[in-house]
Amino acid sequence: MECSKLGLGKRFLKVRVKVTGFLIAKIEKRNTPEQVIIAKKRNTILTTGLQNLLNAFQTYMSGVTYLGVNAPSTGIIITTSSGVQFTLSFLTPPAFFLDNNSIIVSFTVRDDTTSFYTATSEELITTSAGYNIPIATANLSVTKNSDEILTMTWVITISVSPSGNILYIQTPQPQEGGWSCQPGTGSCNACIETSANSQLPDIGGNCTPFSLTSQYPQTSYITSQLFGDIFYNKFSAGTSNSFTSYLNTTLYIYTLYCMEYFIAGYSGSKPFFVSYNGNTACYLNYTGGYYVYLQVYFPYATETYIGVQIEFTT
Repeated sequence: MECSKLGLGKRFLKVRVKVTGFLIAKIEKRNTPEQVIIAKKRNTILTTGLQNLLNAFQTYMSGVTYLGVNAPSTGIIITTSSGVQFTLSFLTPPAFFLDNNSIIVSFTVRDDTTSFYTATSEELITTSAGYNIPIATANLSVTKNSDEILTMTWVITISVSPSGNILYIQTPQPQEGGWSCQPGTGSCNACIETSANSQLPDIGGNCTPFSLTSQYPQTSYITSQLFGDIFYNKFSAGTSNSFTSYLNTTLYIYTLYCMEYFIAGYSGSKPFFVSYNGNTACYLNYTGGYYVYLQVYFPYATETYIGVQIEFTT
């Protein structure tokens, strides 16, 4: 489904997401950690960074070609007062925390060398679908002496505001969902655009809901796991399909309306999509036991496409 089809008949559940952040720098004297200076500065979230993140996430979800910026490595790029640039790599993968309707992502780097410099600006590089993407800048000024250790922590807050007809579910750990089905015979003949183009080529029968799907029947919801994976993941390009699209900083995950349920998620590094009605499921890359990003439920629809529309702002 190309972007042009988003203007056709559709019924998208809207989710608004505000992205903010700040950078913290800590200087400590070597061997005397009680002597600490802390500096903190708000950052600028790059609109192009959000676009590139959505581009990369779509590359993973739909197997398209990534067209955005790809930095040499991840971490925090430091620019010094003398114009020198270098990258401090992440100590560990970013830490994720949940707070009410927000996902907080914390990136940490450390310089314990004997280098001396004054940092005047910084840039955060995260990773998605195998690409290193600049997403934020700051102009925090901090001087590191040769007998000092510099630690920087970049905190990104992703605040989720769903509309009244879709539920936001916090998932501190990835949550399974979907249906346990017996493999079907033949192919799905319900979810097609033309006789030669089956969106969901495989079919299963005698399906039983489990985990989130059994806990939230007849409900549309979106999980925090989706947003954490957008801002940092180690995936690669998935199977070629047409279930996602993005325009500027709005991400669409949707399907041709053919059944009352639509689920998108992942297993390992492979995305899956499934539509379900009665006791029959039509799917792509799905055999049950997968982690859920979202579930859309429409008992009936007069629109051509259904799904979610996620609008990112700064």
